[in-house]
Amino acid sequence: MRTSVFLSILIPVYNWDIGELLKKLSHQAEVVHDTYPIEILAIDDGSDEFYNIESVENSLPLVKYESFSANRGRVAVRNDLIQRANGSYILFLDADMLPDSDNFLQCYIEMAKSGNDIICGGISYQQVTEIDEEYAFYLYKSKKTEAVSASDRNQTPWRYLFTSNIMLRREIVKEVMFDHRFSGYGFEDVEWAIRLAASYSIIHVDNSCTHMGLMKKKQVLSRMSDSIDNYALLLHLHPRETAGSPASKAIKFLKILPDKILHGADIVLEKLFFFFPWNFAAFVVFQCKKMVLLTIKIKNEKVSENT
Repeated sequence: MRTSVFLSILIPVYNWDIGELLKKLSHQAEVVHDTYPIEILAIDDGSDEFYNIESVENSLPLVKYESFSANRGRVAVRNDLIQRANGSYILFLDADMLPDSDNFLQCYIEMAKSGNDIICGGISYQQVTEIDEEYAFYLYKSKKTEAVSASDRNQTPWRYLFTSNIMLRREIVKEVMFDHRFSGYGFEDVEWAIRLAASYSIIHVDNSCTHMGLMKKKQVLSRMSDSIDNYALLLHLHPRETAGSPASKAIKFLKILPDKILHGADIVLEKLFFFFPWNFAAFVVFQCKKMVLLTIKIKNEKVSENT
């Protein structure tokens, strides 16, 4: 039998020390726990590095922490966490996030009391104090594509639904789960958001968390390359919703180019990406390289289907 938990906070973990996040969440949860019971569930998905979370967990009674020896991927872990959750509402947080407000959980509780289906709090970099130059491109890109105001996000609600900071009713999550076909990195949350938006309202609010997991320029490019398979799958599954996207428009033009030219462009764009010291120029090149890789992927899939 499920306990009368109001909110389940679900945190998938991979190669990140979540001690500070657990302490902040626990402190806020304890303030409201008598009226709105909260549980915090975290699963380490086979991290390469060991973090002594058990010592933190022992001092935080609302936390339940488990670690797996092998990595199963983001979708599998999130679906596992959903099955374990007891709360009427579920709050997804990424491991490398930190709430920006001392009233972070209280804000979500008030939104839940108002009967909202899906509430997205948003991403910020407010608590990033020391910014090394090697992280400058990542911050530039993220502030253009992810860390935007609630008013801007509400213009296309599904486009800015990120599982790094989102709360929704548990029955919605049980009805519309993550697609297991998305493996590795990227776009599983966007695909999930499209299906959610078909039946439920998505509201964006300014209840942000700082994303502490900054990446160097080389890491950003590697992550983007790793996400191409999932990006192609997203376009395949939802052609109508993504038809007007820059990616779909670019692919229509790029598909007419011979493979030799596309592969050559890929090499040149990567060199330009690291050559340009200006973030705005590197961002344009980065986006072009993404479109080229996506086109190559889609063209190869069609060749495979025809052989």
